[in-house]
Amino acid sequence: MADAATTADAVRTGAGTRDDRSFLWRRLHSLSGVLPLGVFLCYHLFENMSALRSPAAYDEMVNHVNVLLPRPFFYALELVTIVLPLAYHALYGVWVAVTGRPNNGRYAYPSNWGYLAQRITGVIALLFLLVHVGTLRTWVTLLGHHLSAVRTLTPDGLDLVTYRDVAAHLGNPASLGVQSILAGDHIFALYVLGTLCTLWHFTYGLKGFCWTWGIAVGRLAQRRVTQVAWLLFALLSVGTLSILFQLRFGAVG
Repeated sequence: MADAATTADAVRTGAGTRDDRSFLWRRLHSLSGVLPLGVFLCYHLFENMSALRSPAAYDEMVNHVNVLLPRPFFYALELVTIVLPLAYHALYGVWVAVTGRPNNGRYAYPSNWGYLAQRITGVIALLFLLVHVGTLRTWVTLLGHHLSAVRTLTPDGLDLVTYRDVAAHLGNPASLGVQSILAGDHIFALYVLGTLCTLWHFTYGLKGFCWTWGIAVGRLAQRRVTQVAWLLFALLSVGTLSILFQLRFGAVG
């Protein structure tokens, strides 16, 4: 009996340790989706709003951001605050999506459909970000393969992505020479779908963040968080779509 009790205690302790670890990973996953990734998403949208003013304003904003710090510090900050949190959030999110068991067929509650939509939009957002970062940040900015014929070095000697590069990426005929796998109408369609899914994933995730961290506990508080999340999604979506349509159909200077 003593051996059986000891074994049972050990099993319970092991299960508790796994549950504690899973609880910690979930909290970190929720936190990383808001801080720093959600904050960066909003700031990145603010940066890109300069495209609505003019191509020159966009290029000036890109240059301004990239010369705030010396390059080694800039890359280190980018790695710590964006790349690593994004990698963790994406990998853990994929694991949750693969191992999750949606029960919408049995319990068709709005929260269950929201859970399923959160998993689907997360996967779409990840695929979109791989194309977005892989093309504009890696292929164009870091490797110097511009998508437009015009390339301009900054006064500091940096070869950065330009308004014309992004316009060509989205298939703007005034900037695009020949459509390719990295530039064309299919990329514009991907960006519309991908950005909306990314914004929905972020704003809907705010509800889970507030509940997980005890910010919104009661029903009234949760209802208000839901309303704020929908309002934020609408505002961010209008801004994002305005930028995309300007880059795709507007003049390139």
